Amino acid sequence: MKNVINMDITTKIKRSKLLYYVYYYVMSGLVNLYKLFLKPDGKLMLFVCYGGRHYSDSTRVIYEAMLKDERFKDYIIYWAFKNPEKYPFIPNTVNVNSLKYFNIALRARVWVTNVIVERALNFKGINTYYMHTTHGVLCKLDGKDAIDSANFRTLSTFKWDCCFASSDIEKYVYAGMFGIPIGKMHVIGMPKNDILVHYTEDYRSELRKRIGIPEGKKAILYAPTFREEANFKEVFDVDVNLWKQNLGDDYVLLYRAHPVISSDTKQNNDFFIDVTNYEIVEDIMIASDLLVSDYSGIIFDYCIMDKPIFLWPYDYDKYNAIRGLYFDIRKELLYKEDQGELTKVIKEADFKKVVEEYVIPFKNKYETEYGNATSKALDLIYNNIQ
Repeated sequence: MKNVINMDITTKIKRSKLLYYVYYYVMSGLVNLYKLFLKPDGKLMLFVCYGGRHYSDSTRVIYEAMLKDERFKDYIIYWAFKNPEKYPFIPNTVNVNSLKYFNIALRARVWVTNVIVERALNFKGINTYYMHTTHGVLCKLDGKDAIDSANFRTLSTFKWDCCFASSDIEKYVYAGMFGIPIGKMHVIGMPKNDILVHYTEDYRSELRKRIGIPEGKKAILYAPTFREEANFKEVFDVDVNLWKQNLGDDYVLLYRAHPVISSDTKQNNDFFIDVTNYEIVEDIMIASDLLVSDYSGIIFDYCIMDKPIFLWPYDYDKYNAIRGLYFDIRKELLYKEDQGELTKVIKEADFKKVVEEYVIPFKNKYETEYGNATSKALDLIYNNIQ
């Protein structure tokens, strides 16, 4: 059975340079012509997460907080999805590939997204405040820095009115990669990460039961990024039997595929649990005891909790050649390229020492602002649309 995240139509188009040029100029012209016949709606908002693939990340957190904030009670808020029927609990949804989507986008007073709203085109709403939350891209190249990649090809500029960062390092990296003025960067942290600071042990216990983590076992969360060359399909190189042989007495392995890929549903057993379909990754992070990853942005989020982090950069040179990295993350955290050696390091590690010597210095460098981003995001929206 497949966890199908079909490649977005705009991503398919961008894989052909000629097709993308035609799409970009023709469709951008049509959308901006359509814009001339519309009037703005000062009480309309549009939320888009991962191009309409998910209801998650900071976009979800901001939305749910907004529903409880009296300042926004008179606003109509739309969510755009590839499959709106999957979200019957959201009052207002629209198909991200429909004409209605562009109608709402052009009229909306506010856009909130963790990627982009424009569908790889060149337009902005008539009177729109554009909030980009980011979703965690360090340490891999992104935006205009990854322009040689077909997945990131764009002829347009990023039109965000504000963009979030969790440290000054992120602020300057993001401003450079997205080509936006430094004044539009706000070092407030990520709303999705607020829960990582404020969760209770009762909530964590509830999550562990819900996920199926056995009593007395530690949970390893393995959450890799996606591979460019895999064409949005899963790359699963874990030797589950080896991990179970070396760690099965004391651990279970939680596997979380990247949110933009198509993955095979794995067979769960007493050691391995596939949590890819659990949409809120922050819950899985809270429930787990340690993280194994490669170059994924989840590393930067996870360090906030002061839990052990181990790297498995088994294809470092290949990944760096194809996608590119801003820095060698292997110099920052404990790593092994061989998974057998990695499991032995985990088994023998002094977790307190790992956190003190690697994770906390990493956090102090890259994640200096966290815990209250949601309220700051709501204030930014409110203060900029009055």
